[in-house]
Amino acid sequence: MLILIKQIFVKNRASIEAVLGSIFLCGIGFAIQWRYGFGLADEGLLWYASQRTFLGEIPILDFYSYDPGRYYWASLFFYITGSDDLFSLLLAGAAFGSMGLTVAWYAMSKAGLPWKTRLACAVLLVIALGFPRHKVYEQSLTLILCSLVFFTLVNLDKTRQWFIFGVSTGLAAFIGRNHGFYFVVAFFLIIFYMFYLNRRTLLFPAIAWFAAGVFAGYSPMLMMLVFQQGFFSAFMDSLLAVSTWQLPIPIPFIWRSDLSGEITVTLIQTVALGMTCILIPLIYATGICIFLSKSKRGIPNNLSLLIGASCAAGIPYLHQAFDRADFSHIAQATLPAYVAAFGMSHYLSSNNKKTLSITLAYITSITMLTFWIPNEPGIIYLRQKSNDPDSVSAIDIGDKKFYIDKYQADVLFAVKRAMQQCNTGRNELLAAPHFPGVYAFFNAKAPFWEMYYLYKRSDQFQRDHIKAISKTKLILLSPEATIDDLENLKIRNTYSLLVQYIHQKYKKIAVVGAPDKIQLLNYSEACSSE
Repeated sequence: MLILIKQIFVKNRASIEAVLGSIFLCGIGFAIQWRYGFGLADEGLLWYASQRTFLGEIPILDFYSYDPGRYYWASLFFYITGSDDLFSLLLAGAAFGSMGLTVAWYAMSKAGLPWKTRLACAVLLVIALGFPRHKVYEQSLTLILCSLVFFTLVNLDKTRQWFIFGVSTGLAAFIGRNHGFYFVVAFFLIIFYMFYLNRRTLLFPAIAWFAAGVFAGYSPMLMMLVFQQGFFSAFMDSLLAVSTWQLPIPIPFIWRSDLSGEITVTLIQTVALGMTCILIPLIYATGICIFLSKSKRGIPNNLSLLIGASCAAGIPYLHQAFDRADFSHIAQATLPAYVAAFGMSHYLSSNNKKTLSITLAYITSITMLTFWIPNEPGIIYLRQKSNDPDSVSAIDIGDKKFYIDKYQADVLFAVKRAMQQCNTGRNELLAAPHFPGVYAFFNAKAPFWEMYYLYKRSDQFQRDHIKAISKTKLILLSPEATIDDLENLKIRNTYSLLVQYIHQKYKKIAVVGAPDKIQLLNYSEACSSE
């Protein structure tokens, strides 16, 4: 029996190492950080949408959301844990991140990276998966694409691999249509590479099996489009709105940053981020050159294929990183660069260029850690607690205690007091503009499809909203909240008719401990102010 177990382990060593190593590292990261932080806006949207999906509602159709895949994944974990609380949501994200790390680790093993190199890269990737945690799906998909491209390059003549690539592309699009697009771009980069190799006889079966896989992988969405009444129209409306989803921000190159003033953690982060915006495209450009050079000389080895695959996976995601080039978007779209960098480091070491190898590994690691570590939830908590002990509050979410920003906690406490004060039910609440997490916290249903007010809406859309809140008793409003300090995105400008209606029908109430930035309004005369 022991001999059989040993044979199985030796035969499957790479996959066993990848699975167990990823679960172990991601488990440690999750155990350390899950209790720190909670964002009422973006993270709140993920939590609210996952809750409503778990209860049987349809994303996009029944409420504002991204594509449905991530919410069904979170719903699965709600079912497993028996709870739709924040902890279960974070557990679902950590599991998805572990899946991305597993396949990337397995690819590094098959490419021949030494154990210590694989481990070092995996540790950095686990740190990266810690923030932004509500975007772990994006981060994990970049690693999945990295491994898919690698194994497709290794098996260009295997139709099964092209089908797997296609299925993964369809599933990625089910999680986010932009990911489907980036996966398709990576597919065409491989097609161009096949032209470069003059292996055109493989093109037709590759395209055919990839297309069949995309159809299979995207079939859940296709079935919803065909069989779910009203979903096709809602989906098309969401497609037309894609251009308004994201406001561009210039790439924060060092020469665009204000480096004056005293040296602080923020300044050091700014420098590191500016360097990263140069370093990552350089890694991709250098990696592609190495890959094509090795290919031109003959059949490339698995190491050069991993370098090329990481670059081919990362290049499409530069759009995600640099279109709205704040740290959050750069962080969620650049993980393949670290796989490429460690692959290149081993390539240089194997070619007797150890000084360059060590330099690349250290520069990549130090730069990444410098701008990533201060944004980890646990580190943010320690920094806040150190600078101002009163800036963080403990709050029970579900049956777990979390430590979150005081403003966020005060908002939740104020709404809870107002609901008690005004005898308001959890489904008689409206929270605007950026508070979907308030609904999730109270396990409440928003009164209208829109619950994250980001864009200007038509008069008819606002009238529909006004009709939907006819039974709403309590309103949480943050009139000055906006995106990128833009006046035109404040709710009085994006939802002018709704705001006018609220101020005509509802009156402000005083609630002990309510932050100055918010207003609480109620229409009932019976509601008293404390």
